[in-house]
Amino acid sequence: MKKIIFSIAAFAISLSGFSQISPFTFGPSVGFNQTSLSTDVSSYTQAAQAGLQGGVFARLTLKKLIIQPEAFIGLKRGDIDFTYSPNGSSGQSFDATQELKLTTLDVPVMVGYQLLDIPLFKIRANAGPVASIVLNKDVTISKNDLPNTSVPTEDIIALKDQAAYSFQTGLGVDVWKLTLDARYNFGISYIDESKSVRNNMFTINLGMKIL
Repeated sequence: MKKIIFSIAAFAISLSGFSQISPFTFGPSVGFNQTSLSTDVSSYTQAAQAGLQGGVFARLTLKKLIIQPEAFIGLKRGDIDFTYSPNGSSGQSFDATQELKLTTLDVPVMVGYQLLDIPLFKIRANAGPVASIVLNKDVTISKNDLPNTSVPTEDIIALKDQAAYSFQTGLGVDVWKLTLDARYNFGISYIDESKSVRNNMFTINLGMKIL
C-alpha cells in the first residue's frame, strides 16, 4: 500500500514539474473588436462599430517558434450609410443607414516568433489565417430622412451564409500567466452576396494560461 501511495505521489510530482516546463499551454480569452467595413462601392460610406468576443486558445512553443490555434465566438457590427431613390426612380434621393450584425465562430491559426523571453515577461509577433463561420446575422435599415417608402433591394447589403476568410497580424505580450494580444484583421473574402464588402477589424484579447 505504501509503495502504491509513494508511486502515485511521485507521478503527481513529476506531472507537476512537466507542466512547468511543457512547451504547451492553453486557456480562456476574452476581448473586444472594432469592425471597419470596407467597400469598393462609391455610394456607400462606412462607420466603425465595437463588438465583443470570447473563446479559448492553445499554444505550442518550440524554442522561438510559436503555433497558436484559437476559437472565438464574436459579435461584429458595422454601419453603412447610403442614398437611395424610392421605387428605383431617378428623382429625389434619401439617406439611410444599414446596420450589419454578425455572430461568428472565428478560428485563427497563428504562427509567431518570440521577440523577447525573460522570466515572467515575453513579447511575440504573430500572423496567420482566420476562418469565420456565420452563426447568426441581422440587418437593420434606418431611414434617416423618414420617407414613407421602402428601400429598393438593390441598395441593401445581403450578408452571406458561407464562411469568410481573413488574415491577422499583430503583437502579443505575456506577463506571468496573463497573455495580451493586439491584432489587425484584413478581410480577404467578401461577407455579402454582391461581393462588395469586406470585414476589416482591430482586436484586443486578454487570456489566462491555465496550464
